[in-house]
Amino acid sequence: MESLGPAAFHGPLMQRPDPSDLGHPIPLSFVMGGNEVAVIGVTAFIAYRKGFAFALTMLFADPQNRLTPLQSMHRVKLAQIRGEDGPPSDEQFHIALTFGDGSSVDSSGGLILEGQAEASLTLLDGSGGGVVSHLRWYVEPLPPPGQISFSCEWPMARIAFRHTVALGTQIQEAAKESKYLGSTT
Repeated sequence: MESLGPAAFHGPLMQRPDPSDLGHPIPLSFVMGGNEVAVIGVTAFIAYRKGFAFALTMLFADPQNRLTPLQSMHRVKLAQIRGEDGPPSDEQFHIALTFGDGSSVDSSGGLILEGQAEASLTLLDGSGGGVVSHLRWYVEPLPPPGQISFSCEWPMARIAFRHTVALGTQIQEAAKESKYLGSTT
């Protein structure tokens, strides 16, 4: 089973939840879509003061499956770091969120440094191999009120799913319930 922790896709300056922010759960889970290759579900939403996290789970139909989105994302990030061309687009796993105001974040963006005003979608950690892959994502800043459209594409796995939920206001309200644990220094 392949497993990648926080340092795998971002260095010490990438966007992630403040360790002193306890976060507040949002009771929501949904199936983004499924086909003969895989089913994708989204769950474990946690709102923080500056952003929110969620988990994406892929369950593959074939127990001998050799696909993992982590390998695809690893190849893309290595190419970005090295200044090389990325793998062919049909091999790339891609997730994007589009918000009610038309703004969006996606997994194919370049490296966003901490403190920049630009919105970001950061892979916090993940594991996968065989029949299941788990990816935990963090989005900053908090979304505007209204709908959020989640889309996931991975041509080599014949995945092109989209699911829209009215979640922006719910995340904003949950962020107000997040607890500050104190300074980490």
